[in-house]
Amino acid sequence: MQTKHVMALSAAATLLALTVPTGLSFAASAPDFTQDGFPTVVKTITVSPTAAATIKAGDITISIPAGTFSQPVNFSLLEGPVSKIAMNEPAGMQTFADFAFKVTETSNNTLVTTFNKPVIFSITNPAVNADTEYYDISPSGQYALNPIPATISGTTLSHAIKADTVAWAVADPTVPDFTQHGFPNVIAKTTFTPGQATSVSANGITVDIPANTFSTPVTFELLQGPIANFTANAPSSQAPVTDFAFKVINNQTGALVGKFNAAVIAKITNSQINSASKYWDITPSGTYQANPIAPTITGDTLSHPIDAAAVGWVITSPAVHQATSPVTGLPIAPILGGGAVMVLAGLYLVVRKGAVH
Repeated sequence: MQTKHVMALSAAATLLALTVPTGLSFAASAPDFTQDGFPTVVKTITVSPTAAATIKAGDITISIPAGTFSQPVNFSLLEGPVSKIAMNEPAGMQTFADFAFKVTETSNNTLVTTFNKPVIFSITNPAVNADTEYYDISPSGQYALNPIPATISGTTLSHAIKADTVAWAVADPTVPDFTQHGFPNVIAKTTFTPGQATSVSANGITVDIPANTFSTPVTFELLQGPIANFTANAPSSQAPVTDFAFKVINNQTGALVGKFNAAVIAKITNSQINSASKYWDITPSGTYQANPIAPTITGDTLSHPIDAAAVGWVITSPAVHQATSPVTGLPIAPILGGGAVMVLAGLYLVVRKGAVH
């Protein structure tokens, strides 16, 4: 009997679900994200079925078309503590924004999960770039990459949303701080202002930074490590000549910048650079990887375009094995010459002695 009751209830629920008007739902199937990681109600507005509406809060905008809902609703934009939401973020990613919705009918406070029309979410933030990812967040806090890529234009990311059964997070790839990964020395730095080209230079390394490299003011640091840091992992028959890395800091947010809008040009001049020199990417773990773009080498100067600060770099030249010097450090020619004189003198005495006898 219990099985029959379960089957009957299940069939009734299926039929009821099929007859629910679009834009309506039941509290039993709708997560309340104020209870699931997004407790902060940033802003609430009442939305009429016949009028468009907009929610603006900080760098986030929610555009709600007319006809999105069949009944008047209270539409709340929610946020959660990024530090807690980010506990489950994918490896190598850093969350910089999160949000959720809570939509209820004004007449009976029923939670609404599906919309007649998609609302448009957009965020304009200096952290947004071509590598930014847009994630769905389940009520249990799990990240899942949204199957429809977000639209990214400059520092603005946007996405259409037609249901609020999940929340969302926006994240960037983690940017390594190479002062902690083999390049501890800041040998030069400059402040970059959008629209103004500049350069930074030290120890035979010059980096030309075009005017459109960044969309916000940044501090651009040129780093270098002891060359000995890169000897152990150097490819066979190659000797490290010089090394460098970048640390770029967004002056508005303090965040590290990993992706550039335009490539900078690094020029390295060193007497050990020659036509056989090689240009290597260095991962945060110190591993050498051949850069897929061959450098330009003219005389003892190597140049290369760079559009990200995700790796460091080392230039190598073929290793030259020097002849071992005598242990005494004395010039070998005089020693050999003196030895020859002594040998001749000995022969002379032997001959003379034989003649006397």
